[in-house]
Amino acid sequence: MNNLSRLAIAALIFGGSISTASAAGVITGITASGPGMGTFDIMSNTNDPNVLDLSKTFDSVNPIVLTFTVGHTTGGSGNPYTVTEAITNNTGQSWTDFHFAISEPTSGDQGDVFTNFESSTLSGFTLDAPTSSGPRNLNFTGALADGGTATAAFNLSPFDPGAGNTSTFTLTQVPTIPEPETYAMLLAGLGLMGFVAKRRNNKQDT
Repeated sequence: MNNLSRLAIAALIFGGSISTASAAGVITGITASGPGMGTFDIMSNTNDPNVLDLSKTFDSVNPIVLTFTVGHTTGGSGNPYTVTEAITNNTGQSWTDFHFAISEPTSGDQGDVFTNFESSTLSGFTLDAPTSSGPRNLNFTGALADGGTATAAFNLSPFDPGAGNTSTFTLTQVPTIPEPETYAMLLAGLGLMGFVAKRRNNKQDT
């Protein structure tokens, strides 16, 4: 094989890698549904199409599901997306945990992920250890009072469905609240503390 042939093959390989690298999945639509649904808004970001500013309100502690439609692009904007979300608690109860989970309609699909998931944040909460959080699940522990708003920030990479194709994936979000047993134990503890304090006061009076 002469040097010219080697150069031609190298150019083809290099050119192919460039075109593959510049192709990406692009989010073309987002809808929201679910029993916890209060309100949902998408704030347009004309400065950077790879930044998504979302806002949602939970009216109950049931899940809200965001469905993303993904298309294909060659060159231009694509992966990854920087997502910020304002999440408002309008459930009448304080939250102690919050969870994000990606799922896809085709079993075994693993293409839609949280990029650099360890850097994901939710104000007032701490990301759980990698044993319970990962590229497709974000689990946070913290607190958000009724009427409060927390801000989430994470990177999202949609799977490229290929030229002429579209795909969807869902992002389910759900808060959790203290279990009734926890409230019962807390009230029992407070009651016991009050009883002990009252006995001490009675002894001092006598």
